[in-house]
Amino acid sequence: MKKTLLTTFSLLMVALSASAQTVWASKSTINASTGDAPYAIASGFIDADSFNDIIIGTYNGNTLEWYKNNGDNTFTFQTLVTNTLSGIGALKLVDLNGDGFLDILAAGYGNDKVVWFSNDGSGNFSSENVISTTINGASGVALGDINGDTFIDFAITAYDGDEVVWFSNDGLGNFTFETQKIDDTLNAPGVVNLSDIDNDGDLDALVATAVYSGDVIEIFRNNLIPSGTVTFTKDALPVTTGKVGIFNAAFMDLDGDTNLDILATEVSFGGGPTGNLYWYEDNGAGFTETIFTTSIANPSVAQFSDMDADGLKDIVLSSGSSGSGNDLVWFKNNGGGSFGTEIIIDNTQSQAFVYAISDFDNDGDNDIASCAFNEDALNYFENELESLVIPTRINTPFKIFPNPTKDNLFFDGLENKTITISISDVLGKTILSKSQNPNHTLDVSGLANGIYTITIDGKFTSKFIKE
Repeated sequence: MKKTLLTTFSLLMVALSASAQTVWASKSTINASTGDAPYAIASGFIDADSFNDIIIGTYNGNTLEWYKNNGDNTFTFQTLVTNTLSGIGALKLVDLNGDGFLDILAAGYGNDKVVWFSNDGSGNFSSENVISTTINGASGVALGDINGDTFIDFAITAYDGDEVVWFSNDGLGNFTFETQKIDDTLNAPGVVNLSDIDNDGDLDALVATAVYSGDVIEIFRNNLIPSGTVTFTKDALPVTTGKVGIFNAAFMDLDGDTNLDILATEVSFGGGPTGNLYWYEDNGAGFTETIFTTSIANPSVAQFSDMDADGLKDIVLSSGSSGSGNDLVWFKNNGGGSFGTEIIIDNTQSQAFVYAISDFDNDGDNDIASCAFNEDALNYFENELESLVIPTRINTPFKIFPNPTKDNLFFDGLENKTITISISDVLGKTILSKSQNPNHTLDVSGLANGIYTITIDGKFTSKFIKE
């Protein structure tokens, strides 16, 4: 029997008439002695309580470690998932077998291996299920329904094999290597991300190389036909060329015009004095490049997430530089494609290559957990969002129940005549959006079993489980 996450969700509704200010608590070290060289991180609901947990993978230590969120801004190291996957450079938390629990998908660069570990819902993971042992330099991984059969597939870069391939999932965690590759023309592809670039209903691929000389970002469009046949066609022109070590690249709507832009980092490790943080805007005849001014000399990962709870997604950037310097910074989104100057979150780590953003303490704002590669440490930064005005409080508690649910969600305590509801899956994809009277039930019987996020009126967010 599944554990009950919670039976009701209640909060005191707060309306702010102005804005808020993000203040970061000092670094709190979760583990000062992780496996050697932590290089991959993911967060999610691993053990079916209401707090996001953390998984990390280490590159030299070959360990896959999970940390239970205690709900009070502390985390406890659990039983090691594995220590036999060599050179862990990528991992994802995703339900691969359709049982509603988040499993682990991981890639080992050192032994060309891709495996997954099944989660029983309480954070107990199976031994490795081998998907492949022939991905030459397994590195970047992206998730998505590539062939349109509703199941989560994945794409992966073979850095040493100079190709990008994908595996289809039958919904039960059985994977098939698809001989129709995404690409086999690029030298040293290290990054792949999936998104519907052209709004035609299928997932296209964004691929970047890391040769550290003349690197490129390319778009490959999915020509999916209704039968499920997948082929990819590379755009005639690259997004950009001549870069030095593209470390991260993803599609994001940075200016709110509903068209997908590209946010990319150039780490320039060993190939030049400094790297850059880039924004590429599609102008209809190619991409226009904007370079952000940052104190970080070797940018590694850039993410797009709302850090000050104003409804606009901001940019968070980490550093691949060793030694002293700023390691985590963010740029406030002012709307309309305008971003504020860099704000420092932390300057106490060394090579904070990767990090995870989540509301780890369930207080309504996003916190950060980061890996310090050069220090073998997992660190935590609490977001202490401060209101700049006196809030207007509505004294009626707001409840969403039951949770878990099989068919319907009920609302209690909302005084609005109409509410706007948005539901997204564990990948952040919006799968339901509607407006309705809060006195009416919300039918979720058509959703697949799993964990979902529900947002009311763009302000109040909670998790629920569909059984």
